[in-house]
Amino acid sequence: MTFVSDRMRVIKASCVLSVHDTFTVIRPAVWVFLMVVPSLFSMFFFYMIAGYATGDPDYQDFVVIGNAVQAIGMTTIYSVASIPGDQKHIGTMGSIYMSPSGLFSIFLGMSLFSILAGFISVAVSLVFAAFVFGVSMASMNVISVAVVILLTAISVGGISMIIGSVGLYLRTSAILANVFTYLGLILCGVNFPVTDLPGWAQKIAHCHPLTHAVEATRGAVGGSTVTDLADPILMMILLGIIFAVGSVLTFRFFEKLSRKKGRLDVF
Repeated sequence: MTFVSDRMRVIKASCVLSVHDTFTVIRPAVWVFLMVVPSLFSMFFFYMIAGYATGDPDYQDFVVIGNAVQAIGMTTIYSVASIPGDQKHIGTMGSIYMSPSGLFSIFLGMSLFSILAGFISVAVSLVFAAFVFGVSMASMNVISVAVVILLTAISVGGISMIIGSVGLYLRTSAILANVFTYLGLILCGVNFPVTDLPGWAQKIAHCHPLTHAVEATRGAVGGSTVTDLADPILMMILLGIIFAVGSVLTFRFFEKLSRKKGRLDVF
């Protein structure tokens, strides 16, 4: 229990310091602006394309909800993946590495703030969907939406940490995060149904929690209960566990490799 409580204190302290560091460099209002505006413009871009290509308001609603969920990928994946590179850039990775607290616990704590930011970005994007793009929320099941968004943040957070782990060895993993984020626009049913993809791509899509998150969110906005959404929710939980375990193993692998090659603080 002492070990667990010590880890929890390290994670909490790292999260608090991450928040403090962020708002020391940038004002909260500017941070919110930078978090919200890209999601809004992404939604607007694909909303206009859907309208131009089909002229179908229902399809435009389909696209807007998909991009609202995709906002968590744009926010969380990039932010978490950038943490090792940022620490190398400002010269603090060496100090973190020498800490007896454990590199993974510190990294996890720093990531929690970004995961929370992703949760907020989806909530704000759904507000945009209702008040800017006119998506009807009259039938929305609030509890279902909250559960789905929370599980989405957690499951995508695991993927983000796997990508971020690569940044321990590379100069930065931000480029990899960008590639992975925009692949989500193609594979995860954000702008068109997954069934429109080739068979092999559909198999890959179902291995991504965002695919199930998009499906569940559309259902929840339409009034589906948590029980009705059991299949996508259970898949998100399963994939969340898999990616959480994978993040630990991937982090340890790249940490050992970086130590061996002397690249932990090389930028």
